[in-house]
Amino acid sequence: MVDNNNTVEESERRQIVEIQITIESAIYRLKKLADAGSTAKCKEATDHLLVALKNPRLPRAFCNESRNAINALMQHAFMKATDLASKAAMEAAMQDDPESRAACIKLARENLRGAMKHKAPREFQLKCERMLETALLTGGVKAKGPTKAKPLDAAMENAGGEKDGRASETALMEHSAIAES
Repeated sequence: MVDNNNTVEESERRQIVEIQITIESAIYRLKKLADAGSTAKCKEATDHLLVALKNPRLPRAFCNESRNAINALMQHAFMKATDLASKAAMEAAMQDDPESRAACIKLARENLRGAMKHKAPREFQLKCERMLETALLTGGVKAKGPTKAKPLDAAMENAGGEKDGRASETALMEHSAIAES
């Protein structure tokens, strides 16, 4: 009878160790996903891990350590995704593509919210907000027609006689002669 109890306890210990090994390998895979910035896959993997960690037979210290590692990896994943989206927004702004820039900025803001939910540093948030503001202010400067600053007559005048950003003297003289008439 005692021998039978030992084998049952031993098999339970083996099962617990196998569960721990499975969880550790899943955390390792989660690390690779976090390094890639794949937040959707990380969320899915985290959900499965948290369910597995609810097993009452697992040691409390192991569960706490695993949860801390999962939270740190989720923070890393969101920070990486935010950084990648911010850089993509800057690239789109430099290429003067407003639709792509807007989509990247939206994605970056969503990922930034996730990073802050997982306790990302305040400096990271400020850096990202500055980068997104820069992306918003970059590009889209070239006007295709007259603007408030350059009405139609001045825009046409500059198009005809402008050299290196300055109107030629003859164009200025013609403009003043027209204005006097």
